[in-house]
Amino acid sequence: MINAIRKLFGLLGRYQKLYLMSALLLMLSIAFRSLEPKILQITIDHVVVLGASDASLGNEDPDAVASALLNLLPPLDVANLGSLLLGVALMYVVIALMRGGLLFSSDALKAWCAEKAGKGLRDRLFDHVQQLPLSYFTTTTRGELIQRITGDVDTVRGFLKGQIINLIRIVTIFIFGFTLIAMINWEYALICLTVSPLIGISSYLFFKKERKIWKEHEAEQDKLNNLVQENLNGIRTVIAYNNQDYEIEKFYDQNEKKRGMGLRQNVLHTFFWPLSDFLGFLQISVSIIAGGYFAMKGEMSVGELLSSYSYLGMVAWPMRQLGRTLSELGIATVAMERLREIEDAKVESKAGEKPEKLQGHLRFDHVYFRYKPTDEWVLKDVSFEVQAGEKIAFVGPTGAGKSTLIKLLLALYKPQKGQIYLDGKPLDSYAPEFLREQIGLALQKAFLFSTTIKDNIAYAKPESPLEDVMAAAQVAQFSEISNLFTDGYETMVGEKGVTLSGGQKQRVALARTLLPAPQMLILDDITSALDTETEQALFQAIQDSLREKTAFILSHRITSIQQADRILVLDEGQIVQEGTHEELHKIPGYYQEIHQIQTAVEAEILK
Repeated sequence: MINAIRKLFGLLGRYQKLYLMSALLLMLSIAFRSLEPKILQITIDHVVVLGASDASLGNEDPDAVASALLNLLPPLDVANLGSLLLGVALMYVVIALMRGGLLFSSDALKAWCAEKAGKGLRDRLFDHVQQLPLSYFTTTTRGELIQRITGDVDTVRGFLKGQIINLIRIVTIFIFGFTLIAMINWEYALICLTVSPLIGISSYLFFKKERKIWKEHEAEQDKLNNLVQENLNGIRTVIAYNNQDYEIEKFYDQNEKKRGMGLRQNVLHTFFWPLSDFLGFLQISVSIIAGGYFAMKGEMSVGELLSSYSYLGMVAWPMRQLGRTLSELGIATVAMERLREIEDAKVESKAGEKPEKLQGHLRFDHVYFRYKPTDEWVLKDVSFEVQAGEKIAFVGPTGAGKSTLIKLLLALYKPQKGQIYLDGKPLDSYAPEFLREQIGLALQKAFLFSTTIKDNIAYAKPESPLEDVMAAAQVAQFSEISNLFTDGYETMVGEKGVTLSGGQKQRVALARTLLPAPQMLILDDITSALDTETEQALFQAIQDSLREKTAFILSHRITSIQQADRILVLDEGQIVQEGTHEELHKIPGYYQEIHQIQTAVEAEILK
């Protein structure tokens, strides 16, 4: 538990000293608060008694704190009674002002530190996530990541804002309360702690159970968040298949599991809080009886008894509040561990060479790859060579390994066996960021950001002037933007480009790829949503962009594949055929089959 608090405190980073200053101000505030019952004590035992009996109190033996406060007052004399009462009142006002001012300063500084630490934690996590390898995201859902970076960070921030300082408050109040009671009567002070061990043990057990339940609760929350996000991302499909009832049922079932965990937590609280209340009131009852006994024996004055009862609350309240703080600690430690899991994920190495320019010579040498150790090989003994400036097409059935080849080329994954060479050097000797700057990728399923068409095209080169953006759009055969949209290039495309058609999204993505003029190009089925005429115009337009650059074309359409100098046919992770279009369509195999099918379809359409 102490270790958990230490780790949570460590999240404050460079704000730790200011946070400790907040704690010090709080402790000073509590110190002034602790003087209030002493003022009541000296008022009853000295000032009130002096006025009632008209007698000297020279035989009184007040404790050290009471004596110090008495020294601030005029001499104890009936003639000074008015001044004494005024002095007591002024003393109380000064203490209240000091206490309030210190508490305000402490709370303001604490809140500032917690908010700064929370922001820093969110920034640090998001920065870390951006540097993780793609393989991390294949095993971690987006809903889970969103919940951790937002919900868990807020949980930790809330604990830093309220509960760490509250723990300091609890300990300080307890120490002051117990010490001041002990200065009056140490035997009575020990009696005031008789039930405290039971409260401490029950609070610790509650902390352990709360932590376990909350961990399971957050796991169910992650699943619920992921379900909602997946549903909203695929809402078109849900509506198109009229599957709303099925989705509602899935949400209901997962929400029910989350509710079950919430009920378990509530049952735990329902059991613990009455128990802690009972133990707290039992402690107060025992202390009241003991205080009355000591007062009747003359071992405590009336003023000391009343001030002791005030300090009794300062001893009993922290013990009960400890359970609530430990409850929050259990939740915060779970949140912190979930955040640590993200921070502990190994980031992608940025080390490697960054030459001025790539030539584009590529060689796969007996490459094997699979996504998980238990999976079948996605690529098996793949070897081929691409000369600089050559245009290579990859074709094959779904799942043949075409997309995996591209992921390896972009260093998104590394092969388990074999080696990939680029310009004669191992691919992993280059810095990943350099490879992705030099190799342009245009995907079939284009992802667009919820911003303008211009910003989407200029994403890889944000400082690009509008003229360059328009030139890239023209090459991508999307120069009619100004005619199609009232706001032209400033048109907002909506989430994932929802306001654009599939072909328009593909052409925006292609323009985005072409704008920074990469040295190598990967065109992954970029014409699947285009008609044949637009496809031909597009490939004709990008000839200048492809000139003297190594290019890889992935497609199922013969019209796209024909643009290549050489075609590699993949099936079940292996290269089964290689040659030009003129060679392959005459040889029995997958390529000949799709050529015959597509030729027959085109002939039927032209009838």
